[in-house]
Amino acid sequence: MGNLISHLMGSHVMGSGGSKRKVEDLESEDEDATDFDSLLHTPKRRRLNSTSQYIYKTLFEEGCASDVTVVALGREWHLHKVYLCQSPYFGSMFSGNWTETNQSKINIEILDDNINIDALHLALGQFYKDDIVVEPAQVIPLLATALLLQMDPLIDQCTSIMMETINLQTVLQYHEAARRYGVLEVDKACKQWLLHNLLTQVTEHPATLRHIPSDLMTELLTSPHLYVMQTEFSVYVMLKAWVFLRLNPSWDGSHETAFLEAHKHFRNRAERGWFLEEEGREFSPVFSSLRLVYLIYHHLDVEMLYSDRILPPSWLTPASMHQWYNMLRIDQGKDRGPSEISEEEFDRSCTRCGRVLGNSGQHIWRWTGYNFGLDLVMTHDGASLRLKRNHRTENIASIAQPARRNIMYRVTVASLDDQKQVVYTKSTGVQSVSLAKNEEIRVMVLDPDVKYPLLLSANFLITTNHSLITSHPGSSSGTSTSPSAIASASNLSARAPGQPSRE
Repeated sequence: MGNLISHLMGSHVMGSGGSKRKVEDLESEDEDATDFDSLLHTPKRRRLNSTSQYIYKTLFEEGCASDVTVVALGREWHLHKVYLCQSPYFGSMFSGNWTETNQSKINIEILDDNINIDALHLALGQFYKDDIVVEPAQVIPLLATALLLQMDPLIDQCTSIMMETINLQTVLQYHEAARRYGVLEVDKACKQWLLHNLLTQVTEHPATLRHIPSDLMTELLTSPHLYVMQTEFSVYVMLKAWVFLRLNPSWDGSHETAFLEAHKHFRNRAERGWFLEEEGREFSPVFSSLRLVYLIYHHLDVEMLYSDRILPPSWLTPASMHQWYNMLRIDQGKDRGPSEISEEEFDRSCTRCGRVLGNSGQHIWRWTGYNFGLDLVMTHDGASLRLKRNHRTENIASIAQPARRNIMYRVTVASLDDQKQVVYTKSTGVQSVSLAKNEEIRVMVLDPDVKYPLLLSANFLITTNHSLITSHPGSSSGTSTSPSAIASASNLSARAPGQPSRE
């Protein structure tokens, strides 16, 4: 018995040839067995044809066991009422006292020109599966179809896709569709995209600039949150090119050439007051949105305004008189700058300036006022933005220089992604500050991880709001209006402070 036990135990410790095996070898074998066991019990995932795929292929694509045929745009789909009833459109059709309730063939009349066969096929297929693949080029027809068929989940998916893909190629199409179908979220997002990119991306692409409708352009120009590159005069120059492109729909060329051609087009005119003629009358509301008092800060700008013969002198004279009145008040010590006012009033009266900061290095630039003796210097050092009242001794003889001047401002920055959508933004909100000569303040601290290029928008108010009593054709004496209202001869009233202007 002892020999048998010894023999059995020996079989575990003896290798071939009768030599003894090491304990380490035995432990290694145990580990290998453990690893083997672990592998045997590790799940492996492989995708099989799912129930959803089977339903989609068999019931939708092949139409097996169909109990209703849907006909639209000359095509038939052999479908199933139990699936179609997921939408209120079909649910009410099949459950009420309608003609279609007991019919096996349903004809859908399509009146929306955005709806096509591909969109119908994609939408109807959604009743049979729980995922969707949509190209941005298909999303508007699909949205229109989803709204017709009252497919709320599909409407939400289309809205999400549109929000993610707003860019230069899609923004105007999406905006038109959003306004047509009442998709407020997309409508707002498209306007926000244009407010950031109108004077940068859009102006560089005449084909896109041309197709901005007049009512949308008016809405953009009246917004205090429009990112104006350089000064308000750049808005006027852009608007000239926009009108030229609208009047010449077949013209094709670069944006530089478009601006030159627009300049020539209006300078060759013999008569002043283009808006008084039939061709220009339709554009009057858009040009009425200009903040005219901020277009007359530099003599070269004024010369262009008169030589273009777009705006009649009756539009420009009230703005010039208004600025002259503001200058007299400042020179005689009657105005040291605005005190606290509502944000709404600030938005109506402020001037808009802006820059593109290409990198995180130091940038210094100036905005000077209409002979008001106020020179604003802004500095970017990569970490913060600073604002300085720059005291210039050459102005001492020409205009009074009070020890302190009040200004109101709002500075906003934005960083954009490859589609030029906002991925980062920060604003000071409307602020009021009193500045001594050469005094500098920090207006914003930037986040350390902010991405460049950085768009900067600055709104300034440097004179006190007041009602300027002026008589104009068609206006009442003493009427107080915003700068944008100093526009047409039938609705003229001057009221807005002079602002920083040309660098």
